[in-house]
Amino acid sequence: MTPADIPVLALDGVCRNFGALRAVKDVTESFQPGELNCIIGPNGAGKSTLLDLICGTLPVTSGSIAFGEEAIHGLPGDRIARLGIARKFQVPTVFESLSVLENLQVAAAPAASATELERILGTTHLLDDREVEASALPHGKKQWLEIGMALAMQPRVLLLDEPTAGLSVDETRDTAQFLSELRGSVTVIVIEHDMAFVRDLAARTLVLHLGEVIASGDFADIETNDLVRDVYLGRK
Repeated sequence: MTPADIPVLALDGVCRNFGALRAVKDVTESFQPGELNCIIGPNGAGKSTLLDLICGTLPVTSGSIAFGEEAIHGLPGDRIARLGIARKFQVPTVFESLSVLENLQVAAAPAASATELERILGTTHLLDDREVEASALPHGKKQWLEIGMALAMQPRVLLLDEPTAGLSVDETRDTAQFLSELRGSVTVIVIEHDMAFVRDLAARTLVLHLGEVIASGDFADIETNDLVRDVYLGRK
């Protein structure tokens, strides 16, 4: 395998137990550079736990996780972040007393230039709010700001946990648009419940159920999958 063929992120037989509960079961998946991915599944499917394992918040019970050619399972979360994996949690956490631009500057990687921060402001639809104090932003724009802060870290992998939570229909549509524009520049893995957003994202989609990947592929194929429909309707 040449370096160009190596996935940016690869999970091999990853499991996570909480006592007798197997929250994540034997997940084997690989994610390619610049690829846009979405993870869906009912509540309790193990989606957030899987992100916890990738970013080092939780240790794996068994299995391995590789970032490029480097094994990262067992590494502390700050080390994984420095390697190039950034995560945005469901509830936005920003520096309320700082302006939008200052938030990006605080989060930015040392190599991030002023031009790069301007590009991120444009990508996240925050150019007109650059001098606005973060505390004054509505919820939707705080979500966008935290995505921008994650991008300012110049990650190779961006993990987003329900980035449209609490957003309006228009804000959700705008989020799908600018995340789609990231395709090719950073590997994005999104957890989401809003099926209209997932459809608009048109990403490779993985379906988790009871900790296992039960389907993966284009969303157009996923939404017609009988097993997936059964899971969402509670028949399985």
